[in-house]
Amino acid sequence: MISVLTVTALLGLSACGSTEKTPKKETAVSTEDSSTKKDKQMKQMEEDLGEKGLEIRINSVNGKLIFTREKGIDYDYFEMTFDVRNDPDEIREIILDLKGNISGKSKDSLYYEVSKDRIVESSLDNTNIKAIAKVLESLDYSDKEILEFAQWYYNNNK
Repeated sequence: MISVLTVTALLGLSACGSTEKTPKKETAVSTEDSSTKKDKQMKQMEEDLGEKGLEIRINSVNGKLIFTREKGIDYDYFEMTFDVRNDPDEIREIILDLKGNISGKSKDSLYYEVSKDRIVESSLDNTNIKAIAKVLESLDYSDKEILEFAQWYYNNNK
């Protein structure tokens, strides 16, 4: 009985020693895999947004990320500008410019802030959460997904 317990204890200790080295390799592989998966997911999202009439560019003068969609049968024109301040990983403000259906005249710019990875109404400027919700719905993405994509796109294309 004692010999069985001794053998079991030794096997348990040797297994513990071998598992210490395995997670490092698995972690490295898993990190690479998750990074590759995220890049593939974001590139697929970029293609999908392009199919929905969205043009994405970074303004060479002011460095702002701009999403533009021209008027079409299924959707209206808008321009969404992401203001990335001080830190490439932090979008602090979003400006949404809409045009009317019939007249094509620009409406007042709408301003939004980013708080806890969500798009929220601006506390200082003209804002309308329903307007941006309608735009996001037309893109079939949530505010979190658009913010994640915008940050990824900005960091990979600046």
